[in-house]
Amino acid sequence: MRAILALLVMVAGLAWGDETERNWQMVSDRDGIKVYMAHTDDSNIKTFRGEGEVLMEDFRAIGNMLDDYDFIASWLHMISGLDDLGRVSDLQRHIWVTTRLPWPVSDRDCAIEVFLEQDPEDYTVTIPFVARQDLLQEKDGYVRMPQLEGFLKFQPVEPGKVYMTFQVILDPGGYIPAWLANLILRDIPYFSLKRFRRVASEDRFQGTDSGYFKVPPGWPGGEPASVSPATRAP
Repeated sequence: MRAILALLVMVAGLAWGDETERNWQMVSDRDGIKVYMAHTDDSNIKTFRGEGEVLMEDFRAIGNMLDDYDFIASWLHMISGLDDLGRVSDLQRHIWVTTRLPWPVSDRDCAIEVFLEQDPEDYTVTIPFVARQDLLQEKDGYVRMPQLEGFLKFQPVEPGKVYMTFQVILDPGGYIPAWLANLILRDIPYFSLKRFRRVASEDRFQGTDSGYFKVPPGWPGGEPASVSPATRAP
C-alpha cells in the first residue's frame, strides 16, 4: 500500500509541474500574504498561489483539522462544501468540492483525490489534490470543473509558526469573464490564508495526535529540540 500511495502522490505532483518553469507574477501583497498568478488573462487554465506565515500552537492540529471537512470549507474562500466520497486510507481520500461564486457566475463542483505526505527531513506536510472525474456523476445546479489540482503545504518554521502555501491549477469550465475570473482567483488564496490564521489554533484541534505524520522537534508532542530550530521559510 505504501508503494502504491507513493506512486500516486508522485503522479499528482507531476501534474502541476516544475515550479521553476512557471512564470509567477505577484498580484497582491497584503497583511503578509503574497498572491501570485501564472497564467494569461484569456487562458482557460488558471494558476494561482498564496503564501504566508501562520501562527499555530500545535503542529498536530493540522492532522486533526483534516478530519473536519465542514471546518476546512469554512475557511477556504468561496467553497460551500466538502463532502466525503470515501477513503482508500487516512492518507488517501475522495472528496466532493462545491463552490459558492458571485452572481451571475454559476457554482462549480468537482470530485478530487486528496493525499497526505510529509518530508522526512524538514517535517513539511503537503496535501496534494487532483480531480477525479470518474468518482462522481455531474450534478444538477453545478458546472463541473474539467481540471482541478494543487496542494496545501505547511512548512514548520519554528515552534508556534508555519509557512503555509496554497497553490491551485484549474479550468473552471463554462464561461467566466476573464476579469472576473482573475478577481476571484486573486481573492481565493488571500482570504483563505487570512481566515486560516484566525482558526489555526482553535482549542478543539489541540493536544491530540491523529498519527498521520511526525511532529517536528520542539513542538508540543515532538521530541525536544537539541538546537534552536533554523528558519526554513522561503
